[in-house]
Amino acid sequence: MFSTSQSLPLRWHLVRITLGTLIPVVAFAAVVVFQLARTERESVELRVLRSARALASAFEREMSGSIRTLHALAESDHLDRGELEAFHDECARVLRTQPAWRHVLLIAPDGQPLLNTAYPWGSPIPAIADPESLARVVETHQPVIGNIAVGRGARRALAFPVRVPVMRGGALRYVLTAVITPESLTSVVTRQAPGDEEWTRTLVDSRGTVAARTVDPGRFVGQPATSSFMQKTHDLEQGVFANTSMDGVPVYVAFRRSQPSGWIAAVVTPKRILDAPVTRSMLIVGGFGFALLLVSVGGAWVFSRNLERSITGAATAAAALAEGAPHRMEPSSVRELTRLGEALERSGRLLRERERERDANLAAAEAARAEAVEATRAKDAFLAMLGHELRNPLAPIVTALDLLRRRGLAGTPEHEVISRQLRHVVRLVDDLLDVARITRGQMSLHREPLELSSVVARAVEATAPLVEQWRHALEVDVPTSGLRVLGDADRLTQVVANLLTNAARYTAPGGHIQMRARACDGGITLVVEDDGQGMPPDLIPRLFEPFVQGPRTLERSEGGLGLGLSLVRSFVEAHGGRIEAHSDGPGQGSSFTVWLPGHEDAVAPPGPSEQREGIAPMVEAASGEPLRVLVVDDNVDAAEGLADLLGLNGYQVAVAHDCAEALSQVDALRPHVALLDIGLPDVDGYGVAERIRARMGDASPVFAALTGYGQDGDRARSHALGFRHHFVKPIDIDDLSAFLEALRPVRSEAG
Repeated sequence: MFSTSQSLPLRWHLVRITLGTLIPVVAFAAVVVFQLARTERESVELRVLRSARALASAFEREMSGSIRTLHALAESDHLDRGELEAFHDECARVLRTQPAWRHVLLIAPDGQPLLNTAYPWGSPIPAIADPESLARVVETHQPVIGNIAVGRGARRALAFPVRVPVMRGGALRYVLTAVITPESLTSVVTRQAPGDEEWTRTLVDSRGTVAARTVDPGRFVGQPATSSFMQKTHDLEQGVFANTSMDGVPVYVAFRRSQPSGWIAAVVTPKRILDAPVTRSMLIVGGFGFALLLVSVGGAWVFSRNLERSITGAATAAAALAEGAPHRMEPSSVRELTRLGEALERSGRLLRERERERDANLAAAEAARAEAVEATRAKDAFLAMLGHELRNPLAPIVTALDLLRRRGLAGTPEHEVISRQLRHVVRLVDDLLDVARITRGQMSLHREPLELSSVVARAVEATAPLVEQWRHALEVDVPTSGLRVLGDADRLTQVVANLLTNAARYTAPGGHIQMRARACDGGITLVVEDDGQGMPPDLIPRLFEPFVQGPRTLERSEGGLGLGLSLVRSFVEAHGGRIEAHSDGPGQGSSFTVWLPGHEDAVAPPGPSEQREGIAPMVEAASGEPLRVLVVDDNVDAAEGLADLLGLNGYQVAVAHDCAEALSQVDALRPHVALLDIGLPDVDGYGVAERIRARMGDASPVFAALTGYGQDGDRARSHALGFRHHFVKPIDIDDLSAFLEALRPVRSEAG
């Protein structure tokens, strides 16, 4: 008997129920709030990163203006005629229109300064302050943005050069330089910063010297950035990381590297701003949860006192009823307990009647139990009969084989054939008695390397009596070698035998059956064709489902349960292959095509990324140059997100949202690969591809469709129009990466 000393009062049970109910709710709320806070923080990080990109773009636009002005000045006729004094005056006039420029220099390729607007014509000119950037112009013949340096003049001011080559007749004649002060970049960083933000925007040159800063620029401009900043931004295009600022404050840094200058645009945010949502959310959830627990436990404790008195009264009444003594329960504020008291009073009056009903119910229950036992026995008997009837034909075969062995006749080829086929049939019977296991694909496979011709030979041997019975002409065209698979010989034999058996049964006597196999699509294709009764179109989509069969005639009444083709599909897919059926209609014959991976590819069933179309690389690029990818999508968020992912994977990416912008990006980027959305406004993706081909000619990129249209017709159209791949949204970044990576080896070799 259960001891009352081991039990707890009702009030404690109510408290436990309350705690058990509320704690998971509070925990779930905490998880949800934490996830929301983390999402908010990720949104802020993305916003900071976008701000860094905007700052980098603003810097690039500012420098592009100076470079264009220098290019225009480099076309001066005075330079063609060698009139350097006149060109000095022309540079002085242009200088007055460029408030950001300190002065203009003209330098010979050997580094000798020829003129400097900071000095009168004919005066001695000091040596240049940044020879490294001059050397890069001489080497590349391209505009270069130099690094912050201390000037060689009397003021020793900080400045950085913007240099462009002056080309004449295909040769470098001069280097034209605009010396720009860091103060001119102040407007670039401050334009990007709303006044209410606690973010610090900074421009750092390629050597790590601070060129502009929104907070305390007089203190930090010209100073080197922290070593941790340089380490974490080294060789990266963009990113977000935790760091300590130059003034010792814990911060998060979002940066973007400007190209081709190598300068870094950084946006620095105090950690407390990004961490505040999570901390605040946890404090709110914790405080609210603790208060809720206190209120709930207190309420349960108070309510349990009245409930406990009522239940004690009900227990007393029940004990009196058990002893046969009448007892009236006091009214309770709990409706259920009041009804319990009324029920206890009625129970005394109806006890004898209920005892009689109990006896009747026991008798009925016993009868029902006997009926259920009989039904179970009938089911077991049916299953036993099914197993018996399926195995019954096999028993004499086993006996006969045993007799042959005892008589020393087991060494004949016929005996080996019978033994092998018997094992095959026994295994099939075992599978048929466990249909659920087969449909779930849980059959056992004993894989080994083998030639498909050996499987075909065994299947032909097994079905030969049926083929001869129907007087069919069987044509087998399967090479004896060169078609190796990694598979279960019995299962594959069963696949081929089932297809031959179906062809024989559903073909009129004297028909023709053809079986052929070839290497195809990186694997092996086996085709079984007949000129039999064919199939209606509505049957083909359901043909490989369990218990589905075509129309039967009386002479084919020996057909099975309709599991044969279902088993065939299960076995083929378990080997990583696929099967298709085709018929032109009733009376037009049928064909079944099985594709199996070759021996090297047959380790496991291929996943979606392994079934993509083959990619024949068509890209040539310089060795070590990153793959240039153009993403064209009118969905701005989708395009930018995909570009970010590809950028993080080391690709050089440009984004466009319509045809005109795409053509502009093509001229600037010269992409190797173009990912085109088909459903673009005004001009669809096919039209954009046509215009890009017309513009780039033989240098056109590899095109891939990036679209929400994924029907077979859509795929066929994109392939017909020269698209090398058809990605269906939402895109799988792994498939896309594999597609792009497949181009890398050939690109490296081409370089």
